[in-house]
Amino acid sequence: MTARKPPSPMQKKAPAATRIAPGAYPGFSRADATRLSLALRDPETTSKAARIIAGKAVELRDVVLAHVDRLAAATRGSDLDAVFEHAHEIRGLAGNAGLVATGRIANGLCKYLDAIGRADRSPELSLVVLHLEAIARAAHAEDEATRLGDTVANELAALVEKKLAEINFSATRK
Repeated sequence: MTARKPPSPMQKKAPAATRIAPGAYPGFSRADATRLSLALRDPETTSKAARIIAGKAVELRDVVLAHVDRLAAATRGSDLDAVFEHAHEIRGLAGNAGLVATGRIANGLCKYLDAIGRADRSPELSLVVLHLEAIARAAHAEDEATRLGDTVANELAALVEKKLAEINFSATRK
């Protein structure tokens, strides 16, 4: 796994963009923007949105768990692009699935892989595996274990910060 370097999200080739001539950008009138802003801040709207998301929490959890399985397979296959991709998806979906600790741990893995890629270094397999195991446990956890997941997320974040500080320190000594 240490042979390939993870891509930074900035290094991935972006899809071809559609060019829009200056002055032709779609936009809202000031009145439309004001109405939209008021609607988005309306307690009834936010309450309805929260109910809809809560109603989809089980489905979202299933999607997160599927990404956890794919993350495990990508880790076993040393596919760092896929590891980052699935960790990124987990990070984005976990909170709405009621898996806050899972999302925090996945965020730490994304942060680590991104920083390692920008530093043109290879990630430590043990650190990736620690994150994978913590993500899997937190995603399958019930309420009490989620509280422990927060502790794990904090400890892994501290470990990532330490590893990144070591890389920065060694880079400044060269």
